[in-house]
Amino acid sequence: MDKGESMFARSAELDPAFAQGHAYLAQCLVARFWYDRDSRTLQSALQSARTALLLDRNDGICNQSMGLVLVHMRQHGDAGLHFQQARTLNPHDVNIAGDYASWLNYGGQAQQSLAVLERAILLDPLPPVWFWEVKGSALFLLGRYAEAIDAYRKAGDQFFIHAFLAAAYGHLGEMENAHVAVEATLRRQPDLSLGYLAHLPFADPPSFELFLSGFRKAGFL
Repeated sequence: MDKGESMFARSAELDPAFAQGHAYLAQCLVARFWYDRDSRTLQSALQSARTALLLDRNDGICNQSMGLVLVHMRQHGDAGLHFQQARTLNPHDVNIAGDYASWLNYGGQAQQSLAVLERAILLDPLPPVWFWEVKGSALFLLGRYAEAIDAYRKAGDQFFIHAFLAAAYGHLGEMENAHVAVEATLRRQPDLSLGYLAHLPFADPPSFELFLSGFRKAGFL
């Protein structure tokens, strides 16, 4: 359990009627799921998101959190409904915009995702670091690999950022850079494989295949 997750778990314990405490705990659990791939982690996230919505169905962050959980459970239609509700309730929240754009990416709507992200940047020129992964992935899906690399380089140091960089370099044929990115990925997540990467929750097969072919070109096994 990381610091953020433990803080929101404690918040939910101290004030069980605080809806956003449960919502943010759900988001932290989804982040943990990227590392442990344990279905029980995702079920815990779902329970926290449900609790948040039971407490306040008209809160943007509560709807955002449920959307985020449902994306990773591959319930993309229901996820979209919650993201739309979150955006209606809080149209200027850059975090909600970023998660909505990620949902669009997974659904094969990268051009629309990029438009959402560009509007969000106008509202907040200093978005959260993870925002750049979503923008990088939109650019990747549009075949704009060099621009995707520029965005990914702003997105932090997590293993999946290096994996996405490797895929972009693979598509560009920059194999030396691709291999460096693969090595960086495996230093952070030694058991990573193509089978692991296949868990990315895409609803659109051509979009998923574009990433998968990039991973193969980069040298992931």
